[in-house]
This record gives sequence, C-alpha cells and structure tokens, in this order.
Amino acid sequence: MSYKNIKDTIDAIKAKVADFGELTIEQKKKINYKFRLEWNFNSNSMEGNTLTIEETRSVMVGNLTVNDKPLKDVLEMQGHDKVISKILKIGKGDLRLSEKRICEIHSAIMHEDDETQNDKIGKWKQEANMIYNHKGERYDFVAPEEVPDKIHTLLNKTNASIDAINSNKKNAPHPIDVALEFHLEYLNIHPFYDGNGRTARILTNLILISLGYNPFWINEKDRAIYYNYISDIQGYGGSKELFFEYCAGLIERSEQLVLKAIQDIDIEEEDDLHKEISLLKRQLEGEKFTKSPKNIYDIFQLINKDVWQPLSIVINQFDDLFSESKTKNLVNRQSEIYPTKSILPIFNPFEKSTKPKEITIFGHEIYENDIYKIEWNHLKYGLKKAKNNTIYEINFSLSFETTSYNLKLSVNHLEIWKTNFAYNEFPHKEEIENVKKDLGKNIIKSIKNDIQ
Repeated sequence: MSYKNIKDTIDAIKAKVADFGELTIEQKKKINYKFRLEWNFNSNSMEGNTLTIEETRSVMVGNLTVNDKPLKDVLEMQGHDKVISKILKIGKGDLRLSEKRICEIHSAIMHEDDETQNDKIGKWKQEANMIYNHKGERYDFVAPEEVPDKIHTLLNKTNASIDAINSNKKNAPHPIDVALEFHLEYLNIHPFYDGNGRTARILTNLILISLGYNPFWINEKDRAIYYNYISDIQGYGGSKELFFEYCAGLIERSEQLVLKAIQDIDIEEEDDLHKEISLLKRQLEGEKFTKSPKNIYDIFQLINKDVWQPLSIVINQFDDLFSESKTKNLVNRQSEIYPTKSILPIFNPFEKSTKPKEITIFGHEIYENDIYKIEWNHLKYGLKKAKNNTIYEINFSLSFETTSYNLKLSVNHLEIWKTNFAYNEFPHKEEIENVKKDLGKNIIKSIKNDIQ
C-alpha cells in the first residue's frame, strides 16, 4: 500500500472512532496505559536501556527498585514516563514547539552518573557527533556551531505548518507529513551529545498528538528496518517516501488499537500470549510445581504485572479525594530494602562459578531468603469533608506454600478476595476484572460511610 493510501486508511479509521463519540474514562485509561508502556519500553530499549517490559511496568507504577539494573536506566525510564504521560494528556491544537521545550524534555529524560556528562544534559552539543550506519560507513551530523540556527529554522518551518493545519488553510500539509519531516530533519541535526533518538520520537509523537493523531513506537523486530531507512536517507539520499510509508504503517497500528479498545476487543493479546507460553513452557519442561526461588520470582512477576497493576489503576482513581497517598512494599512483613552498591570494584572469586545470579524482590534476595509473603500496602490519608481522620488501607498480599500460592485483598481490613492457585496456574482475566469492580465498590462504600 502506498504512503498516500495508508494516510487515507488512517483518516478513515479516525472517522470510525469519531462516530463512536467521546471515549469513556476507562477506555482512555486503557489506551493511554498501552501507549505509555509500548512507547516507554521500546523507545528506551532502542537506546540501550536494559529494563525489560515487566520492569518498565514496575517503574511506571512508582517502583524504583528494579532487580540489579543500573540506576541510570531506572531514572531515565521514570523521567521518560513523566514526559510522555503529560504529552498524552494535551489537547488537539495545544502545541507550540520551542527550543526551551526541547531542552526541557531532554533534561527530563536523561540521567548521568558522571558530573561532566551530567552538565551536558539539556544543552546543545559542544562536540561533533557521528554514527556508523548498517553498512559500516561513517555519517557525521550537523556541526555543533550550526545547531542553534538549524534548530531555529526547523522549528519555524514546523510551527508554520502546524499553524496552517490548525487554521484549516487550503494548502496546509497533512499532519503526518509534518511530523515525519520533522523527525528526519531533527535526527540529521542531532542537537544533543546523546538521547537524540528518544527526543526525536517524543517530539514527533508530540506533533502527532497535538494534531489529533496517536503516537507510534518501533518494536524490536522493526528496528533494523527503521535504522536502515534513516541511514539510506542520510548517507545516500534514499527515498523519504519509503520511510514515510513505513512509519505511517506504525501510526495506522496505533489508530487500529484505539478502534479495537472502543469495540471492546482485547488490546493486551500479546502480553497474555507471552504469559500463557511461559506457563506452558514450564509444564513441558517438567518443572516441579512446588515452592522454589524460581517459582516464587516467576509468580511474583506475573502477579505484580497482571493483578496488582490493574488494581492500582482502580486505587489511583481516588487520589483526588485525599490529601496524600502512598504504597509500601513488604517482603516477609519487612519494608522494601534499597540496596547500596560500592563505587569501588571488588574482586569476586565466585564471579565465574555456578552461583545463581542475584535476583531480588523489593530488595530481598530470593536465593538468600525464605520468602513466604509479599505485600503491596496502599494507604490514603486526609479524605475531604470526612468526619474524622480515617486512614484508608488497601492491602494486597501474595503468600507462598509448598504446592500453591495464595492471593488476598482487603479494604480497611475487610477481606474482599481470597483465593489460591497451583504454581502452574494463574487467575483468569474475568476473575481479575470482577475483583477490580469489587475493589472500587468497597472503596466507595467506605468513603460514603465517612462523609455521611
């Protein structure tokens, strides 16, 4: 399909979505969460960030203790999520690109442990930068002294196009053309010492969102195609049309996702498939379904992602009614441990041994501790117009027995869900959805009792 035809398809999908009317709050949250997750994980992993998609989910809900991953990676993911969360909330037509805004975005998503490197964040590059493309050939980006003028020219051109679109001018370009032209020119300038790919994708999606379109991301299987198109354009004057066609296909995927969500079609199919394959693999490998460090960790990962995080979305909806909210994680009834690491290299005689790799749950090493209980304890304070200063406590726990694990959920110590599963089993999506509804109803009931 040609680039023009893909754009026409995208606009047709947008028209279908518009026919459904205003999206519900629940639909918006589901769609935005999917966009945040895919955008956070894929854009950062393209730049060498080591966080897995499960760890990305964990950072998105506020957990900064990610198993033995560099603090730099965690902080950059956190900053990236904050930036795109704000972008996803902007309204159509609510955009004016500026040099200040670009530098602020770069400052928010970058983190360096080295003071010298840290001083470069949010500032135009002072040294020349280059890459070796997929053919092993060197390509030099715009020289440092040219960056201010080049960025200024690019912003003037882009803002003029955005103004023309918002004013419904007859000769206004298509919004996707504007976003993708910006993407290529910005990458050619490469205005910062590092983080140019991430800022390019953020700014491109910012343009798309402000003009009424949805953001796109580049999956791992698509990255080689993306980089090859760009290097061909930069190095050999390759066809922009092919690159635009490729990116438009990714935007179409995002628009289709919105349509699916409105039609109540599951948009988490890939994640669910991954989970089922993981459990099936364990069965086929003949793994014993008894309590073990590996089973504890695997079950924790699944429960944290597929049960706690959906529950936390329900809980967070009540934040505006309270003055303060916080979540505390406990292992064996002990608070989360924040491990500290020496800045000095230490000789480790066991480095090449068969000793299991250190793996932690909320800072507790699974091979050194008999983990029998994990808790997510959420507290809310200061209910508006309440008769007293009641503390609202939502407690979700995961307990491990010899051949099974137990799940328990309570609101203000009133139990609303209790169930147990074998280590090769997992709660069905329908059950989780019902628990979410019960949780919301119980929180509302408690609040009503305190304000009457």
